[in-house]
Amino acid sequence: MTNHSYHTLPPRRTQAPLPLTDLWATEVVPHLPLDLDAQARILGAFQRRRALACASDLLRALLAAVLLATSLQHLGCWAVAAEVANISASAWQKRLVRSRAWLAWLLGELLVTPPSPAQARLFPQAQGNVLLVDATCLGQPGGTGDDWRLHTAYNFTLGRLVQVTITDRAGGEHMGNYRIQPGDIVVADNGYGYRRSVATVRKQHGDLVIRVRPSTFPFEQTDGTVMDVVAQLRKRGPTIRDWGGWCTDGDGERYRVRLLAAKLPPAAAAAARRRARTCAQKHGRTLHATTLVIAGWVLVITTLPRTRWDAAAVLRLYRVRWQIERLFKRMKSILRLGALRSHTATSIEASILALLVAWALQEAEAAWVRHQLAGVTGTAPRVPSSWILTVLGVDVLRQQVRGSWGMARLQACLPQLERRLTSRVRRDREQQETAVRAWLERRPVPNLIIPEDDTGAVVDW
Repeated sequence: MTNHSYHTLPPRRTQAPLPLTDLWATEVVPHLPLDLDAQARILGAFQRRRALACASDLLRALLAAVLLATSLQHLGCWAVAAEVANISASAWQKRLVRSRAWLAWLLGELLVTPPSPAQARLFPQAQGNVLLVDATCLGQPGGTGDDWRLHTAYNFTLGRLVQVTITDRAGGEHMGNYRIQPGDIVVADNGYGYRRSVATVRKQHGDLVIRVRPSTFPFEQTDGTVMDVVAQLRKRGPTIRDWGGWCTDGDGERYRVRLLAAKLPPAAAAAARRRARTCAQKHGRTLHATTLVIAGWVLVITTLPRTRWDAAAVLRLYRVRWQIERLFKRMKSILRLGALRSHTATSIEASILALLVAWALQEAEAAWVRHQLAGVTGTAPRVPSSWILTVLGVDVLRQQVRGSWGMARLQACLPQLERRLTSRVRRDREQQETAVRAWLERRPVPNLIIPEDDTGAVVDW
C-alpha cells in the first residue's frame, strides 16, 4: 500500500480578546473629537484634575451617571471600582453641572453630518435632505410633565438625528430653532402650520411640507382674497385635491404655496371626529360644524413645485413624518430619556445633554450594524428592526462605559468604598435592620435538648 505523506499545518494562533476594561479606550475614545480635552478646559468642565486623568474619563463618568448609576453615591462606587476617580457624590454633582456647556459642544460635534456626495437618496427628486422636525416634552420630578422640550431635526435621508435644541416649557415650536440648508425639504405637523414657517424656510432656500388648519393659515388666491377652504371641501370632487395660491407673512412678503387636501377613509374620519368632540368637551368649548368637516380631511401646505412633486407624492412624503414620533418613543423607552432624576434646572439640563450624547454614540454603532446587514444576502428579503438595533446599540454602549470588574476588584478597593457603603448612626431614631440584628445576636442560645417524660413521649413546651 502506498503511503501518502500529509503536511499538517500548525494551528493558527488567534489573538486573545481584549479585556472589557479596554472597550472604552479602544472603541469609544477614537471616535471622539481630537480637541476634547482642550474644549473641556476652555468651557470649564475640566478646570482641575483632582482624581480624573483626562476629559474622556470625565465623559465616561457622566455617561455612567445617566446610563448605569441609580444615584450619585452609586456613581462614586462605580468610579472607584472602574478606576476612573475617587471623589465624593457632591463633587460628582459639581462636575455634572459644570459640564453643561462642554456636553452641548460635544453633542453638536457628534451630530454634524459629514458631506457625502455619493450618499444614497431615498427620494431621487430631492436636491437636499428630508428633515423631519418636531418637539417632544420631558418631565422632571415633581413637575407637570412638560417642564422641558426637545426641538429635534431628524435627517430621514441619512437616518440620523442632526439637530437638537433644549428649552423649558416657554420655548414654543417654530422653525427658528433649526438650520435649513439650501435644497432641504422640511416636513412638520400642524404645530408649525403658520405662515411664518413658510417664510423662515423659504428665506433659507428650502422647501416645506406642513399640515395646517384653515383658521391659522389663510390661503390666498391670486387676487389676494382668502379662499373658503371649508366650502371647497363640502363640494363633491376627488378624494385628493390640489390648489395653487399664496401666503403673506408678517412683513408683507408673499410666497407661492400649494394647498393639498386628502379625504380620510370613513373609519379614520369617524375616529378623528370623536377625538374632536372629546377635546371640545374636555376644554369646555362649543364644537362647530366646520370643525367636524375639517376633521375628515388632511390639509397640507407645500412649496414643492407641481412639475416635480404631484399631490400623491407630497402626501406620501408627509406620512414619513411619523418616523420622528417613533424616534421619540425609542429615545424615551430604551434610553430612558423621559425618566429624569435630578431636581435642579442646571443638573437636569446637563443630564439631558449627557443622554443625547449617549444617543449620538449608539446611533453611530447602530448605523454600522445596519450597513453590515445590508450586505447580507438570504433566501428571503428582510428589513432591519430600528427598535432592536437601538436596544443593541445602547447595550453595547453601556458595556463600553461599565467596564469589567468583579469581586476581586471589589475586595481590593473596599477600604476606599467604606464611606460610600456605610452611613452614620442617627441619633433621632434607630436603624431597624442593624438594631434587630444586634438584638438577635445578644439573645441567649436556647436549650436544644427536647424534654421527654418517662414513657418517651415528647413534652409539649
